[in-house]
Amino acid sequence: MTPPPGARNDEPVILATARGGEVVPAVEDRSYLAYVAAALAVALLGGFVLAVLVPLTAIGTLPWAERLPELIQAHGWAQLQGWAGIFVAGMGLRLIPRFAGRHPIPVTITLPVLALLLAGVVLRTLLQPAAGRALADVGLLAGVTCSAVAMLSFAGTLGYTLHRGRKRPEPWRYFAWAGAVWWAAWAVLVLAAGVRATANDGLVPGMLDEASTWVVFFGAIANFIWAIQSRSVPVFFGRRPPTLRRVLAPGALLNAGVLLVLLSILPWSDAAATRLEGLGLTLAGLATAWLAPLAGSISGRAHRLRPRARAASRFVLAADWWAMVAGALAMWAGIASLASGRFELFGVRDAARHALGIGLISMLIVGMAQLVAPVFALERAEARPPGVEYVVGWPALFLAAGMRVAAGVLFGHMGERARMELIAAAGVLGWIGIAAFAWSVVRARQGAAHEGAPHGGSRVGGEAQPPPARLSRAAMPG
Repeated sequence: MTPPPGARNDEPVILATARGGEVVPAVEDRSYLAYVAAALAVALLGGFVLAVLVPLTAIGTLPWAERLPELIQAHGWAQLQGWAGIFVAGMGLRLIPRFAGRHPIPVTITLPVLALLLAGVVLRTLLQPAAGRALADVGLLAGVTCSAVAMLSFAGTLGYTLHRGRKRPEPWRYFAWAGAVWWAAWAVLVLAAGVRATANDGLVPGMLDEASTWVVFFGAIANFIWAIQSRSVPVFFGRRPPTLRRVLAPGALLNAGVLLVLLSILPWSDAAATRLEGLGLTLAGLATAWLAPLAGSISGRAHRLRPRARAASRFVLAADWWAMVAGALAMWAGIASLASGRFELFGVRDAARHALGIGLISMLIVGMAQLVAPVFALERAEARPPGVEYVVGWPALFLAAGMRVAAGVLFGHMGERARMELIAAAGVLGWIGIAAFAWSVVRARQGAAHEGAPHGGSRVGGEAQPPPARLSRAAMPG
């Protein structure tokens, strides 16, 4: 495909896709901005706020100690389902149809999925700490039901899109299929968690919560991370996307590991269940560390991007380094549990989760949004100094990830009060980093509106299209 007149090879955008004899026009799906806004709202008003409140409660600064376990679980699922899950769902519904050569998914599907996901995470985050009372239990069950319906709808929509799309043997397709399957499994797990929590004074049993967390991190979220990265990130750095043969082994290890973790919740003996989970963590951790340099990038200069867009590549590089750290930590904890048959290295597991959550997922969200979201199209083409998301957001998120990982690894090796204060400080930095990204979204949206082009596009034939002078084949995500 030849770029249109006036195109440059270092400018990311979206082109129409030819499929069969049919042209799939580059019509902008505006609902992705609603997903971005919802994910940011949950992160800034829920997940990262709880990241500060939970450790302060643990050391007695705040008076909610009797509900501390429920607060911890509410924090985790606000971050996983609300921040990471909603954002991944929004970008998956936007990008996967483009990768597959299909028409954009209509808002009659995307917006109800968003509404259900958001309702589910809000109800669970607010009501899980209060569960045990009849009204709270009803609300919690309603929340997990909304979540499950949304997750199944998302999985089914992407499965249909992939089935009807072009069938080239590209790695992203298989990661996307695996991700859709794990979203369906997530729906079952979230229902089980809600039912078990209402029968247990609002607390999900530890083995179920632990296993569900890894299934979501390595299965439902990570597969879409490697799908999007393998399709676009190597190109940004002047490399060819990896072939299916190169990613087949780590991709199989990743999903085999997730399956073993899921199987560990079945009624085995304690030692057998722990060893299953340990082996699963070991395989998933190895695959994550392997895929980071293969499907993503850990070095180099993103010379295929415009100079203004290259700053965003620093988030991608850092995210993939944190993926390798998370993989190593998961292997460490997994091997220890596999060897002993007991739940081992709580602190290392906690460090691995936050290397994934803050280091990989949050930093990658901020970086890839700058590179592929149409709302940033005008800013990517402008020659101006890096904005607050780079000057403030990158160091804040990188330090938050580092501090949170250190706090996990140092569990049992430093004073608990000092460790909780370190965790709270990391939460504050994380909040600042995400707030800087939120400000950049608002700034970009206002800039696009000022130019009279919705979400960074221009009006062509009554539909939003990217400006021709900003088209590029080389850095195109989909």
